[in-house]
Amino acid sequence: MMHIALVGNPNTGKTSLFNQLTGTYEYVGNWSGVTVEKKVGVLRNKQAKVIDLPGVYSLHPLSRDERVVTQFLLTESFDEMLNIVDASQLERNLLLTVQLLEFGKPLAIALNMVDVAERRGIFIDQTKLATMLRVPVVPVVARTGKGCDQVEHMLLEKATEQTEPLTLFYGGAMERAIERFRAAWGTEEKFPVRWLAIQFYEGNSYVRDYVAEKLPEATWRSLYEQAEKEVQQAEQMSLAQLIYERRRSFVKEIIEQSVQRKAIERVTLTERIDAVVTNKYVGIPIFLLAMYVLFQLTFDWLGAPLSDLLDAFFAGPLTDSMTAVLKAIGASEFIRALIVDGIIAGVGGVLVFVPQIFILFFFISFLEDSGYMARVALVMDRLMEAVGLNGKAFIPLIIGFGCNVPGVMAARTIEQPRERLVTMLLTPLMSCSARLPVYALFVGAFFATHQALVVLSLYVLGISLALILAKLFSLTILKEEASVFVVELPP
Repeated sequence: MMHIALVGNPNTGKTSLFNQLTGTYEYVGNWSGVTVEKKVGVLRNKQAKVIDLPGVYSLHPLSRDERVVTQFLLTESFDEMLNIVDASQLERNLLLTVQLLEFGKPLAIALNMVDVAERRGIFIDQTKLATMLRVPVVPVVARTGKGCDQVEHMLLEKATEQTEPLTLFYGGAMERAIERFRAAWGTEEKFPVRWLAIQFYEGNSYVRDYVAEKLPEATWRSLYEQAEKEVQQAEQMSLAQLIYERRRSFVKEIIEQSVQRKAIERVTLTERIDAVVTNKYVGIPIFLLAMYVLFQLTFDWLGAPLSDLLDAFFAGPLTDSMTAVLKAIGASEFIRALIVDGIIAGVGGVLVFVPQIFILFFFISFLEDSGYMARVALVMDRLMEAVGLNGKAFIPLIIGFGCNVPGVMAARTIEQPRERLVTMLLTPLMSCSARLPVYALFVGAFFATHQALVVLSLYVLGISLALILAKLFSLTILKEEASVFVVELPP
């Protein structure tokens, strides 16, 4: 059975395409030695396996998720790659495509979100794009499934076979450095040694570890330092800058010849919404208002009436009917007390909070799937930076309101190890759904009015304490660590 690796930038519809091709997940696990989710499925016709790799902007890893992709290319066995590209963000996406083409494995491109691109006045000649990249390109709309059958057919027909990896000219100094690396490496690999050399000189940490296992430290350090010195003298830029600029020039040339842009006068709905919800003055008040409405819905407007109905059902009809049945069958006083006062009253006392928990989860999921959570991370970056973290740390903290365990797990998207550790330490201070019954009991017993406001204040208290501790940690254990903040704002 063929093995196909699905690679692409974050938020390009990669998971949607994976689901369209496979119908569902076959299994979900973790990559060997790394706590990062691994999703593998089988094509609907059962002729090939598809491995959904984490979304990355580059093969040069910043986080554990991104490291997994490079690790996969170096160590795993697979037959071809399917690169999903966002047609509305072609320049950024093709920078990853260039690195995959240099790797030399058979590759196909699924050009997703062509409908979004056309609404923005971006029209792509996929035939010319395919000719210039020397790989097949199929336009798709993964959200609706349009074009997915053609992608599946193309993969199974092995139309992606490529004889030679892409070879860009990086300048005389860099090319000499690549040849020195090739001579020092000696042995052939299942992937091009040229690709390995470029990734090594670019500063790919995982590739450097891989090289360090095969070459003496003095050798690889000498190779890198000599290349860095020669490139700096010849090009007046660092190795990483040179490699990036050469790839960017190649991508720009492709876009100039294969993309037409038409001026679109109308402003998109996303841009209109972003102008308000990411505004530096009203962005945070809007978020607080959204949270207040969420809690009002949870505890007053929807949650309380539903909980009252459920409570009345357990205390009234269910208890009465069960008591009558037990009396009719001659059950003892102990059995009646056990079932009515123990099981029904006990379980009912917990189940009355289910509507509130359901409503909270539903609206948090809605905020996340709508793309608003990414906007919140952007808006909160200034505040989080003031306490030594970045806006991306805010997302695990928000998820912690639903449950602290997935909140802690979500911290893996934070690139810096110490910043990730601090976020994991602070996440349990967020009031998770397990505390909702306690809060509901507390406000019901001690506060006759303004119950939603009291619960909101408990949540704000936890957040405030977390921010104070974050500032304390930033002045101590995070003192020497720089922060990196990269977040995608999906439509």
